[in-house]
Amino acid sequence: MFAPTNKQTIMKRLLGALALIAALSSHGQKTLSKEYEYKVSTPYKNVDANDNYYLTGDGKAISVKIDKRDVFVQKYDIDKPGMVSEKFYEDAYPKNAVVERVLFINGKVILFYTQWDGDNKKEQLYVQEIDMDKGEFKGPAKLLLKIDGKVSGVGSGRVMDFNLTDKFIVYRSFDNKNFLVQYRRIPEKKRDTKSFDQIGLVAFDGDMNQLSSREITMPYTERRMDVLDYQLDNKGNLFMLTKVFHDDSNDDKKRKKDEEANYHIELFTLKPGSDKLNVTKVENKDKFINRLNIFDSPKGDIVAAGFFSNGKGKNFQRNCDGVITFKMKSDGTVYDQFTYDIPVEVINEYESKKTKRKNERKEENGEGAKFTDLVLRDVEVMDDGSVILVGEQYFYQVHHHVGMNGSSGSTTVTYHYYDILATKINADGSLAWMKKVPKIQNGSSGKGGMSYQYFHNDKDHFLVFLDNVKNYNLAADQVPVKHTDGSGGYLTAVRIEDKTGNFTKASILNSRDVEDINLERMKMDAILKTSDNTFILESYKKRREDVLLRVVLK
Repeated sequence: MFAPTNKQTIMKRLLGALALIAALSSHGQKTLSKEYEYKVSTPYKNVDANDNYYLTGDGKAISVKIDKRDVFVQKYDIDKPGMVSEKFYEDAYPKNAVVERVLFINGKVILFYTQWDGDNKKEQLYVQEIDMDKGEFKGPAKLLLKIDGKVSGVGSGRVMDFNLTDKFIVYRSFDNKNFLVQYRRIPEKKRDTKSFDQIGLVAFDGDMNQLSSREITMPYTERRMDVLDYQLDNKGNLFMLTKVFHDDSNDDKKRKKDEEANYHIELFTLKPGSDKLNVTKVENKDKFINRLNIFDSPKGDIVAAGFFSNGKGKNFQRNCDGVITFKMKSDGTVYDQFTYDIPVEVINEYESKKTKRKNERKEENGEGAKFTDLVLRDVEVMDDGSVILVGEQYFYQVHHHVGMNGSSGSTTVTYHYYDILATKINADGSLAWMKKVPKIQNGSSGKGGMSYQYFHNDKDHFLVFLDNVKNYNLAADQVPVKHTDGSGGYLTAVRIEDKTGNFTKASILNSRDVEDINLERMKMDAILKTSDNTFILESYKKRREDVLLRVVLK
């Protein structure tokens, strides 16, 4: 044996590096699936805004980008693809106004903003229509609603921004032709054991004409109830889903060992033109419901769907043991109530051996394995009456860092977007399939490019997200490799067959190599479904430029 010379060492390292590059290049080519193809637009000027809304309808697409009081409206060509026009509105709304949301209603894009009238002590809600054909404002803003006194809201979450948002929540009907505006008055009594919520419910048609207006005092104190969700059906019936506690503790359990919940679910129904609440009690007993929402359906009935826990184990409110659904008629009658446990086989997929052993022990001692931190993201009521539920594991961690040399230190937050659980329930209430889609996404700048986007056509359901390329051929007994937000990533699509639940996974593109472009700040909220087999995506690409991508699903 002999020691290699410097030349030999250098040559070996060079050959090794070339082999590694070749392997990575070969692997990268394999991951780009033939199931998808994409086109990239020519770059256009980037708009750096606080809030970005992307909307599509009738074969058209626009974005509404709001930076403080300035509004940018960009119109897109979804076929070419590319940006067609941009309209800039400086100081588009008054100083003391706050933009609430931008929605597609009855074929129109509507920007909602609130303004407090201090002189007359009135809260006001305005609407500004945006013409999708022209990509610009259509006429002046109109006053939609005026309320005497203040209503409650939440902080914007931005530093040095003391404005309240979500003063008026908007719920659209299933056919998207009518909408409901909901608000809550600031309670006169501060003690929630003595205060009864006053909820305003105002319905409008798609032409902004008021259909009904009611202000209702809740039958229980604030301490005794939590409103879970609202819904307006196509006929103007109003539905309110509530969680009603059995005492003033506001606790899900009275004692740790209790096997039944210290609350039940009630459905409040309001007929058009009536102020009388019709109340229907929904028994949950040993099901501790941690997520529940209501949705209109093609047949006109209301569908409730969510997740429940069996109440066992630590932090049971964060745990999910199964799926719950039920249906309601317009008179409030509840029927077809079903629950579906998540099998331990599903929970154990894509987990480490250590985690699997823990789950098996929980199954043996009766506690049951858990799908933790599951947030209900999407519910789709299909034309045949079946229901699709998509949940995602989401949580965040706050980290406190000790200061040096007497400084106060700092605080950072890490956001985690993990596995997806997709479930289909047939119209007759039977479970069609339940699928776990693995991913691990971590970041420190809020949602950023994490989470996923869901859409479907008649045959398939699609989940699109950024992932680590090493997860492409992930086996069911392997743990996914972490994707760090802002570190590139492969735009990945999981296709789930509607009938069978079989799913395939494919990489659409490498965000760091899209026709020699390095895409940055790719966000799931910037993905828009434009047809049954296409979607568009806007992304930043350095030098203060954006590009628009059109993806075709073959």
